[in-house]
Parts: sequence; C-alpha cells; structure tokens
Amino acid sequence: MKLKLLEKLGDGAFADVWKARDELDRDLAVKIIRPANVGVADALAHAKALVRASHQNVVAVISLEKIADPDTGERVDCVVMELLKGVTLAKRLKGIAFDVGQVKSIGLGIIQGLGHIHAQGMAHGDLHEENVMIVDDQAKVIDILYLNSLASISTETKKARLKRDLLSLRLLLQQIIIASELDSEEATEFNNLLDADASIGDLETAFRNIVSPANSHSQVRALKHAYARLIDQDFIKGQDYAEALEETIEPSVRLPLLKLMATDKAYESKHSHYVRLLYSKLSAAAKKDFLTTLNEIIDAETPKGKWWPGLKLVSLLGAEAWNGLTPVVRLRVESLIVKDVLAGYKDIHSTVSASGGKLGTYALSLWRNFKKPEVLADNLVSLLRQNWYTQNYVGSFFFRQIPAIASTTKKRAEFIKAIQVAISNDAKIIVKKLDELPDDWIEEIKAHED
Repeated sequence: MKLKLLEKLGDGAFADVWKARDELDRDLAVKIIRPANVGVADALAHAKALVRASHQNVVAVISLEKIADPDTGERVDCVVMELLKGVTLAKRLKGIAFDVGQVKSIGLGIIQGLGHIHAQGMAHGDLHEENVMIVDDQAKVIDILYLNSLASISTETKKARLKRDLLSLRLLLQQIIIASELDSEEATEFNNLLDADASIGDLETAFRNIVSPANSHSQVRALKHAYARLIDQDFIKGQDYAEALEETIEPSVRLPLLKLMATDKAYESKHSHYVRLLYSKLSAAAKKDFLTTLNEIIDAETPKGKWWPGLKLVSLLGAEAWNGLTPVVRLRVESLIVKDVLAGYKDIHSTVSASGGKLGTYALSLWRNFKKPEVLADNLVSLLRQNWYTQNYVGSFFFRQIPAIASTTKKRAEFIKAIQVAISNDAKIIVKKLDELPDDWIEEIKAHED
C-alpha cells in the first residue's frame, strides 16, 4: 500500500497519528508506534491486537505497512486505520446538550466498545473523552494503549488495568449524562446505582435504567424532568418546539405529565401546541383517564377556585374534551358560564380585559357544545340593550360569533335590534367593529337607523 502522509492529527507518549492518502485516494489514519518505550508492544503485535478488537464502536484497523518516518526518514512500521470524520467526545461535551437518544446511543456505544476490547483479553489503558470519537451520534473508541498482552502479566496487574478502565468508563458516562437534557440529578442517581467494584455489565444496566426508565423510581425522575421543561420560563410556543420536546420524553410519561399539569393548574397559552401533541398521542383509555382528572379539577374549582386553567384545556381540546366531562359537570359549568355572561362589564379606558364576566368569556369557545345555547343568546341580547359597559363587553368578546349564535338559536332579529340600541348609545367597540358583521346584517342595521 502506497501512503502519503498529509498532516499530523495527534501525538502522544507512545505513538503519532497522521492523516494519509493511499493510491486509491482514500483518506486514512496512520499510527506510527514508537518502539523505544518499555512495555509497549511492537507495531505488529499492536495491529494484531486491534484487529482482534474489531467492533462497530472501536476504530477499525485496515493493515500493517511500512512508511518513511517523517522525523528521521527511516522505514518504520505503521498501523493503517479508518479515518473517522467526526469530533472527539471532549469537544462534543462542550456543545449543545445531548438529547436522550444521543445519550443512549453514545453511552452504550462506549460501553459495548470497551466490553469487546476486554473480551479480547485487552485493556484500553487510556480511556478518556479525547479518546472517544463521535461520528453521526455513534461512539468510536480510539487510541487503545496496547501494552503487553494481559495474558502475560500478573493477575493483580491485569485486574488493576481493567479496574482503571471501568473507573474511566464510569466517569465518562457521568459526564455524558451531565451534558445532556436529562436532569443533572440523573448523574448522581447513576452513581448511586453502582457499587465500588461494579462490573461493565453493572455499568450498562445502571446506564440503561437512567436513559430508558423501566421502574417506578425512574418514572418519577422522568416525569419530574419533563414537568420542569414544561414550566420552564423559557418554554417556546410553537409546533417545532413542541415536536422536538415531545421526542425527548418516554411515551409512558405523556399521561402523567398532562395530569400533573392539570392538577397543578400550570397550563398557559404558550403550551397549546405541546399539549395538543401529547394528547393526540394518548390511547383512547389514556384520554378518558386524563379527562376524568380534568373533570374532577373543574368540578372542584368552579366557580370559586382557580378554574381558568382547566377551562382553557377544555377549550383547547374542543368537543372531545367537553364531551369527556360528566353530564352533571357539563350542565353545571354551562349554567355558570352563561350566568356569568350577565356580569359582563368592559371599561374601554381600563387595561383590564374584562372587569366582570371573565368566566362568561369561556362561552366564546364552548358555546357550540352547550345544551341550551339560546340562554346564552338571550343574555347577550340583554347586555346589548343595557349600557355602554355591557355593550362594549359583548363587542370585545362575542361580536364575531354573534351571527353564528343567532343562526343556531334563530334569534337574528333580536340581535339586530339590540345592536342598533348599542350603536345609538355610541358603544365604541360595537361601532368600531360593525364592519365585521355580514353585509346583510349591516344593511338591515342601517335600515333601522333610517
């Protein structure tokens, strides 16, 4: 094989690594072993050992070749390996946080790569973040410090080398967890799951428990983390963020997360896309379970408690959520909302959205599901006939819906006459929004003016 050295990629106490190109124009990595170091195997033994360590998570050896030493010009042995096009774990740890999938892929890759090296009767000897490459979210263990075979050394020395590898692996896995979207407490939990003399199998089991919750304790941690992300003040409204965030949680967390949000009354408008997405992925039984919880919350909080987060959730999820409430709660809430409409009061000189009738404003999104929408229509007509403040309340919250409400309840004539009263009273919001009504409504209203 003809090799042309292009640039030095790294050097160490035992070897230098160069980027090279062969006669087929392939870019490769060439490792030149320094034979003068006591205890270091020669290049041939080193290459044979690396070939034995062939694994998808260990850098691959291609051949053993002769090359001119770039320092002395002498012909020396070198190990030709695949050139990895990625970044070191050290560099990646300083970048954006790993998502759960990346944590799992990279961590298990290092565990399995080192496990294979040990299975071949070798120790890595120098495992740290600079000696792991990340290529397309896959880990590759590199720069194995191949000393004389473990078979030729004492049992105690062999145990010490393997134990040092396992300690290094343990620390690497903790670093990966800390640099991820997982709660930082997970790194402590990972450590707590392990004894001082944990085997590589123990490390893998503990790591899988952290990244793939499989027990109630892990489930609690996963839910705690997901909820912390939900109530984060930097939560970003929008579909893209909702989809990205949903991918970071286990499916088993969706229902308890929604129930916790409802119970804690933590829902805000910025969560709308995320909540819809979580709800859409629930099974029919899980949806029923969530709506049962929501039903209990609304029943307990309406009208004296903190009722608006629950009603916002019902409004967000639409008819399915409304129909998921018990008939008693539906009728009770409908009655409370329609009754509160009569308390509607809007001062256009105030910054408060509604000085009265706040519960009543939920009729705006829920009225199509009401058992008796005609009661709502009668109350709105009444408000339009009263005074400037009640008229502007209707104009602020219900004006665009009035034609639909009138059509459903067959009260078009009553609404037109009531709107005329409001115009005559110079209700500013009604006058300003008149053009939002259908043309035939406007014509009829103006005909009344004449």
